[in-house]
Amino acid sequence: MPPETDNLKLEELFQDDQKDRERVYETSADVQKLSERDASRRKRVNVMLELGEVRTKNDLYHAAVIFQHGTQAADFLAAHRLSTLAAILGHRTARWLLAASLDRFLMTIERGQVYGSQFEYNPVERQYQLKLPVQETLLVSFEKEMLGIPSVNERLTQLNAQINK
Repeated sequence: MPPETDNLKLEELFQDDQKDRERVYETSADVQKLSERDASRRKRVNVMLELGEVRTKNDLYHAAVIFQHGTQAADFLAAHRLSTLAAILGHRTARWLLAASLDRFLMTIERGQVYGSQFEYNPVERQYQLKLPVQETLLVSFEKEMLGIPSVNERLTQLNAQINK
């Protein structure tokens, strides 16, 4: 039996998703258009999942990223499940996503994030800031490093550097 190949349609959706995140959206109209594109991508990925077309670690990761850009707790839980499977299969970047998707899920159900991976853009100060609260005391000391999660200060520096490009 030949090895599984990555879903090229899903790869294209993932690339479109990433291209949409190359800039900061400041107007509500732009954010609304982005939300509509994100919703369309999630619908297409749901169909692929139903048809069994999401099979490889790359497929799982790409689908997880698309769900991570959802709006509902169920989207973030799907992102968490898919990224966990991708990580188990050896996708290294999926380790960060499994933490970020859990944080986003927890915040959506009004619990504090544990990994400190979620930030928000402050248009008044024109910079990113950490979304609070964070419950890092729940983590094992090496957990963030093992999952490839940068410190809050490192991530803020990365995010804010993107604004000044």
